[in-house]
Amino acid sequence: MPARYAALTEASSGVSVGSAERDVTPEPGGYMGGFSIARTSTAVASPLKVRALVVDTGKRRIAIVGVDNLGLMREDVDWIKAGLAGFANGDVFVCSSHTHAGPDMIGLWGYYFLSSGRDRNYLVRLREATAAAVAEARAKAAPARLLRGEAMLPPTGLVKNANRALVFDRRVTVLHAQALDDGRPLGSLLHLACHPEVQPRRNTAISADFVGALCDEWRARGHGQAVFANGALGAMVSPDVKPRDQTGVAAFGKGACDLCEKALREAEPLVVDEVEVRRADVYLPMVSAGFRIGRLTGVLERELFDGAARSTVGFLRLGSFEAVAVPGEMEPGLAAHLRALLHRPDLVLFGLCDDEVGYLLCDKDARDPEFAYERSMSPCLSAGELVCTAITGRP
Repeated sequence: MPARYAALTEASSGVSVGSAERDVTPEPGGYMGGFSIARTSTAVASPLKVRALVVDTGKRRIAIVGVDNLGLMREDVDWIKAGLAGFANGDVFVCSSHTHAGPDMIGLWGYYFLSSGRDRNYLVRLREATAAAVAEARAKAAPARLLRGEAMLPPTGLVKNANRALVFDRRVTVLHAQALDDGRPLGSLLHLACHPEVQPRRNTAISADFVGALCDEWRARGHGQAVFANGALGAMVSPDVKPRDQTGVAAFGKGACDLCEKALREAEPLVVDEVEVRRADVYLPMVSAGFRIGRLTGVLERELFDGAARSTVGFLRLGSFEAVAVPGEMEPGLAAHLRALLHRPDLVLFGLCDDEVGYLLCDKDARDPEFAYERSMSPCLSAGELVCTAITGRP
């Protein structure tokens, strides 16, 4: 990681872990994020949650927060983090699940670019629920042993790449905390890369999609509270299951939970001798047509600096566990390139973390006609390259 990052490393002789969740399901009737403009919800298929995992070394405390939402903008995430007591802004990682069956918190999916889809009252509720979940997780934190495990997605049958067959991150990663005194589960981080869109484009029911089903199944099997973080899901990693309804949602959740359990069975102890967090800003020119129209009509409420949106990247190390925070939907090939540049083949990528700027492609793919849609939903052709440069310090 480049020296220009703001960094702090702390040694720890022990670690405490706690977890909690809060319900943030909105009332039906609001605009839904993703798929198509002016889609409004009519029912609730499954609840939306904020889930929090707190890891405390006694000298350093971090939180990983999973939110059932399409994506949250940096300004809103910073405001949410400002409501958390006992944490530095950079020590909190807010990861949107990217469900396409939740409320529009970006604004682009309102009434045909004539009005924003954002509900500011819901944002207030989301902030309060996040503060409550993190506070409870912190209060419940107990001395823990940490385990890290990995399993592999099958090449077909659960996840697919609609643009480039078999090009997706097959790794499923689990961090699991057990109480030192009696072995009870204290919380888990579950990570895989896939668009939560088992529910089809025509769906109008609020749903956490497979993320909710996975976390519920994890708890039902006796593993306690789970927090989900998505990965390099961009261009276009999506579910390979049928039917495309709540039955398929449950099937994906069970299949993913089977893999997470396999990772847990094969997990090894994770010694958290040090905690390291690094942060850096990245400025992304907002030049694509969709974002420019959104800005001109006022539905995209995003502050610009000389025509660029300020976003953020980050790095987290818990002992030998390393993760990089990416502010959007990185294409898996670019993610693999990033790991190679950093010489970290086991690096976990938190996608849609602390911001949602759209698709992050390498420059070559951004110009490829095959990625015309992804290009339209990206700030600029070089967005992926700029994010990688901010992380690695190399052009």
